[in-house]
Amino acid sequence: MRLLFTDPTFQIDGAALPGLPFLIDQECELVDVPNDYLLYVAAERGATRSPKTWRNHGEAIYDFFSWLEANDRRWNEPARSGAGGRHISPLASYRNWSLALTSAKTGGARLKRSTINQRLTCLIGFYAWACKRGLIAEVPWDADLRRVPEGHPSFLRHTHAAVYVEKDDLRLKVFNEPPKVLSLDQCRALYAQCRSPTTRLMAALMLQTGLRNEECRSFPRKYVFDPSGLSTRKRIRLDLSPSDMDLKNSKPRTVFVTWQCMRALFDYLSFGEGAARANRGRRGASPAPRPVFLNKFGNEFSEKALNNAFRQLWARPGRLPFHVTPHMLRHTYATLELFHQSTRMPTAQALAWVRDRLGHNSIQTTSIYLHTMELMDDDELNMYQGQLDAMVAGKGSA
Repeated sequence: MRLLFTDPTFQIDGAALPGLPFLIDQECELVDVPNDYLLYVAAERGATRSPKTWRNHGEAIYDFFSWLEANDRRWNEPARSGAGGRHISPLASYRNWSLALTSAKTGGARLKRSTINQRLTCLIGFYAWACKRGLIAEVPWDADLRRVPEGHPSFLRHTHAAVYVEKDDLRLKVFNEPPKVLSLDQCRALYAQCRSPTTRLMAALMLQTGLRNEECRSFPRKYVFDPSGLSTRKRIRLDLSPSDMDLKNSKPRTVFVTWQCMRALFDYLSFGEGAARANRGRRGASPAPRPVFLNKFGNEFSEKALNNAFRQLWARPGRLPFHVTPHMLRHTYATLELFHQSTRMPTAQALAWVRDRLGHNSIQTTSIYLHTMELMDDDELNMYQGQLDAMVAGKGSA
């Protein structure tokens, strides 16, 4: 079993559809049913318009069908009898196999429960789609209705209708852990270890705005300007649009950067490594607008490039003594911004502000940063923004 993706020449009804995942078997024949579902996800379903979402579904389907092939099982076969006469579906058996995988290096579980659940969510979508189309008589799990707890109960909660959702018995119970954030000393160390001005400025931008990995990689040049004449004490508003850059769920939002960060971005594009990389990649480049950050060849960063760049900062001996990922910078920003806004307005309003800066759909998602804020020292939180500005301006202790 192999997972492949279409290139820009692939079209459906005259419209190009690059990045569509599809499976081929050992004989290099297309695997029809999962491929039909992946086509539905990418070309028909309106809620899944992101190629990253298509890839996630493709990888989950590929892993499951590879397991089926290795164990001589079929996705639509009847459940097998297990101990005590119980019936075990292929999907439940796959989940149990995933849980049992161990790491040869650590001896612990190879996959996190949250990772297994993410794959199961994609596979549940596949089976539900197959059932609606009459490919199977019923889905291989049981479900019941459960009441959703209120994120922020109020004294008027008795006037609200209770919200119930269908809960399956397939996915694992997961205990949420507080997001991992960087201390001020860790930010200084990270900034010092970023040997490339490009990686250093990308880290600074994510710490100041909470941009996701793909959002930072696609951050457009048109948003950068010379801030001379503006107050150095006021943050600069940037309205992010999905027509300019990659935004999750194509949801526009507004972020703010400090004067110092905008100055660094402008200088980077005008005189620094950014200008050199842009000139290097200009020959033969397409006329489409290019992002601020390019790799050393003058091309756009690949999907995993920034993760790999951060991994090199801590995976090699003598480098960072702590683990860091680009997404941890988003968590760090959210914690700092929530603390800053909480000193100026009630907590509920501060949460709503941070929710909008991050592009969350629910304030309940944003409320996790209340816990991370409590774990950090108030004095450190007060110093954070000034120290970040100093590091961007090249005046920090790092």
